[in-house]
Amino acid sequence: MSSPLPGPRVTPERAEPDAPRRTGATAGRTHWLLPIDPGAHLEHQPPDWRVRPDAGPIWAAIARSQPVQRWCLSTGYRTMQRGDLIWAYLSRRQEICAVGAVRQVCCEDGSWYVLVDWDAERTSRLCDAPLPRSRFHQIPMSVCRAGQLAAAVLTDYWESAAG
Repeated sequence: MSSPLPGPRVTPERAEPDAPRRTGATAGRTHWLLPIDPGAHLEHQPPDWRVRPDAGPIWAAIARSQPVQRWCLSTGYRTMQRGDLIWAYLSRRQEICAVGAVRQVCCEDGSWYVLVDWDAERTSRLCDAPLPRSRFHQIPMSVCRAGQLAAAVLTDYWESAAG
């Protein structure tokens, strides 16, 4: 009797990374909020991380602390799909600093995680001028879908920040 090959398990509907799934800029995409505590990465943060107007060095510090292309999920993994948009929310600063598209949702050793392709241009813009929570009115305590108001604001941001 052979054992399964080691490595991530991917559900069939999430396994075809090149298959077209959606049309339009954000048509049919779900917006997800991914809260990140920049204080959990203090050893890499600039001294002024709490008060600086931009978020670029904060996002870079988080990337030095962990691989930002892969995030563990405790919620959302049953409904998150390839192509959905995921927005990095800096919890202590209460602002969004990055956005990307879900590449894949996987399970490895019983733990779920998401692979994200960060949108370099939009993330750069967000790092220069983060999107404050006061604009989208939602406080994510864990990975969650954006509510109706937040989704509308995020859709507007996504479309207006297009190349």
